[in-house]
Amino acid sequence: MRLLVIFLLMFMAAAPGAASAQTKEEAERIIDKSRIVVEAMVTSSDRVVPEDLLRDCAGLAIIPEMIKGGFIVGGSYGKGVLLAHKDGKWTGPAFIYLGAGSLGFQIGVEMVELILVVIGEQTMDSFLKASFKLGGDVAVAAGPYGAQATAATDILLKGGIFSYSRAKGLFAGVSLEGAGMGTESELNRAYYDLESAKSILYGEVPTTPVAQRLIDAIVKLKP
Repeated sequence: MRLLVIFLLMFMAAAPGAASAQTKEEAERIIDKSRIVVEAMVTSSDRVVPEDLLRDCAGLAIIPEMIKGGFIVGGSYGKGVLLAHKDGKWTGPAFIYLGAGSLGFQIGVEMVELILVVIGEQTMDSFLKASFKLGGDVAVAAGPYGAQATAATDILLKGGIFSYSRAKGLFAGVSLEGAGMGTESELNRAYYDLESAKSILYGEVPTTPVAQRLIDAIVKLKP
């Protein structure tokens, strides 16, 4: 019961609309932690995002700290960033959140890092909404891995999101069916002094030094 109380307090404190104001310093920490996740993938020898997915994707979302936990009733929540990829260039990041609930006999708290590869411009447009549901509004599947993603899945043909996770140092595909995603407007406003994800993602704001370091790390993922 003590674990349940602790987890619920953490979840409520992190949820959108929490009483504490979100700050530019918090936003920069999220960007910097996202860079560390990407750098871990650069040096990883296990399941990494295929090169052709990165080359052809419309964007990349990174959730550096997805808190998973539960006691009978579980859930997970995390804040992160989204970058757009067009004509070989990366822009952004805008701030996003991801949350999911689950039922079952489970106990414990775990921190998971997520990388979501966005396929198709229509999928990217979903991030311009206040919220949407993975597996409902947008197709999602555990990401393939290796040098190339050669399987012609519905996501490759029609658009959607491939998801990857890292826990305890290992990358792997992960299912996020039913999770909710949306825009972190308060963080966007704190960092850029505007809430519009579209303006942030499509090059209407200058790239900050901390954001540029993230972009440089992403570029190293490709040959």
